[in-house]
Amino acid sequence: MIKEYIKEIKQFDLETVIIIVYSTFILLFGIYFRRGQFIFPRQVYLNRLIISGIIYGLSPFLLFFIFKHKPKDFGISLGHFKKWLKEVLFFYLIMVVILILAFKFTNLKNVYPIYHKAAQGWNYFLMYQLIHLFHMFTWEFFFRGFMLFGLEKKFGKASILIQTIPFAIMHYRKPQLEAYGSIFAGIFLGLIGLRARSFLPCAILHFLVALTADILGILF
Repeated sequence: MIKEYIKEIKQFDLETVIIIVYSTFILLFGIYFRRGQFIFPRQVYLNRLIISGIIYGLSPFLLFFIFKHKPKDFGISLGHFKKWLKEVLFFYLIMVVILILAFKFTNLKNVYPIYHKAAQGWNYFLMYQLIHLFHMFTWEFFFRGFMLFGLEKKFGKASILIQTIPFAIMHYRKPQLEAYGSIFAGIFLGLIGLRARSFLPCAILHFLVALTADILGILF
């Protein structure tokens, strides 16, 4: 019986197995490790953003060397720049309308900005946005770069659905509306990433939407 299981395991694609297992480990590791307060001891949320950003941004590079991949194999490229730049602008404008309606008719205005000091002055706001920008780019690189393109070789466009599952689960602490919406966001951002052959439009769009949510949270 054990030999049969071993035989079936050997039929798995090694790189695919490693990417799935490794990415799951990194997400769990990030949850526990970011509880430490190393950079901003008195600013727990900022500390979490920086530490998790470092983990998400650096961890995939280990597999780059193991499998001898080039950065562009994981979406680190401008990709189809002229094409995705227009798409990002178009979809951002749509999201602005959706956000305005959401902030007007839901309690999101009481949630954002999550770092509440950002509403107390420009110095706090700009510091928070710079840290958030760093976190958003590493976050998107992990999901729409490392996972999306790493799994595409085996699963094709189905890699969009696979990376959406952990992406949505990682929103478990966010408001319910945003958490449920992250399912559709994960699929949508995955489509953008594959079409652009780059994780950059996903990072830019995600950050712009988050920035707009913070601004609306202050204005409302």
